[in-house]
Amino acid sequence: MSLLGCALVWACLHRGPWYDEFYSQFVTRPGVPWGTALRESWLADNHPPLYYILARATAWLGSIAEHRLLNLALGAAALVGALAIVRDVPRLAPAASLLALELAANPWTLITGSELRSYFLSLCAGAVFALGLCAVRVAGEGGGRGRPAAFWIAAILAFNTHIITSLTCAALALPFLLEAGFRRNWREVRAIGVPVMVSGTVFTAVTAIQLPIWLSNTAVFWIAPGFDSARWSVEWAVLRTIESNPVVLAAALVGAVLLVRDLAISKKLSGEAWALVLLAGGVVVAATGLVGLHLLQPILIEKYLMALIAAVCFGMALAGGRLLESLDLRLRVLVLGVGALATAWALALNLPLAVERVGWQTTGRAIAREVAHCPGTVVHTDPFWNAEVMAMMPRDNAQVVPFAYRYVARSFGFAIAPAGSREMAAHCPTVFWGEHDSRRKFDRQTVTAHLRREGFDIEAMDFRRLGDGWIAIVPPSPPPSALLVQTAEMAP
Repeated sequence: MSLLGCALVWACLHRGPWYDEFYSQFVTRPGVPWGTALRESWLADNHPPLYYILARATAWLGSIAEHRLLNLALGAAALVGALAIVRDVPRLAPAASLLALELAANPWTLITGSELRSYFLSLCAGAVFALGLCAVRVAGEGGGRGRPAAFWIAAILAFNTHIITSLTCAALALPFLLEAGFRRNWREVRAIGVPVMVSGTVFTAVTAIQLPIWLSNTAVFWIAPGFDSARWSVEWAVLRTIESNPVVLAAALVGAVLLVRDLAISKKLSGEAWALVLLAGGVVVAATGLVGLHLLQPILIEKYLMALIAAVCFGMALAGGRLLESLDLRLRVLVLGVGALATAWALALNLPLAVERVGWQTTGRAIAREVAHCPGTVVHTDPFWNAEVMAMMPRDNAQVVPFAYRYVARSFGFAIAPAGSREMAAHCPTVFWGEHDSRRKFDRQTVTAHLRREGFDIEAMDFRRLGDGWIAIVPPSPPPSALLVQTAEMAP
């Protein structure tokens, strides 16, 4: 886990920001009263305000790169919670060890952990929540104070971080509650049901305020509708999770065979086998329900499914834990050691995938090179390039776009011409800059036509598309004296 922590810190500090991170940074900026931010920004967004509250409380960290380190603290808190559960239920220690390896190897752990958004919190809360559910089924509702406290905190976070996380964790808990009720084990029902009910009540109360806003904000939305879009999101998330650590996958397959053999011999399921069956049932219920909701209102992309990914990770770990239990200490250490090597290899592959994600730093760096080469370079942006995003609800989008351009320009040390300026550099290039047009792809012809309509005298440009953005570099016009010389040389 220390290796994962180092990778997370590196990715946080070296990855370029993308639009939603500018949004998080803007709505959690210091100086805005908490009540105003809650009322006008956080509750007006499409998700519960919990992560924004945490981000505002840590706004003193500074820039987006530094502010992302909040996620490192959340990961450490999740580790403490998992250790509290395992300390109370040591039978789950082998599974928890494999869970750590599986999560560290998953590419989405580094990707979500290195951005100022709530998805990493969903992953952490979902993992501890799944671990807590299975601990109740394996060892009952007893134990010390650490395990119930960890489960309570995980439930509150899981149900109030992201609406997809809330629905997923409700679906995960349902089979455990039904099975405990069928056995008439009301103490287990209370151990699971009370934290879920209280957390769900908080979510319901917030939803009562936010639901009309959510529906209004997503009336015209960017997520692709239809069954195929939802199915591919779920399928791709699960497949990438299963293949992320081949050692854990192999252990899970062998462990599953051993669990089936145990059932054939003893004619009954062990506590771990029951927990795995119930967790698998919850994953199926969650995936089916989310796909169904997506058909009514597009809501699914892979990044939203972090709690589901966490549950799949722990399901694999539960099955693999059965294999570890069957081995002597030397072989168990060997399996975990090879698994750790596979995780280290996965981290080495995943780190550049996270750091090199599409962001605004690519265009910003290119402009900085132009300005460094010729300090008189003039840089223009235009609301036209982002009119669609700026018109989207919540209303903060209209302010986040110019904030993002200013943030990147300041980071790379160049200035942006004032709004409405038609200045063209006399002796250096003039750069026109557009970002975050992943839906509407601007090209040379469209950019040239718009700039001419706006009054810019554009004859030629070097148009470069960089990620989801672009820059258009217009060379300086030759001075009138040079034109006269050229005309005289061309005369017979």
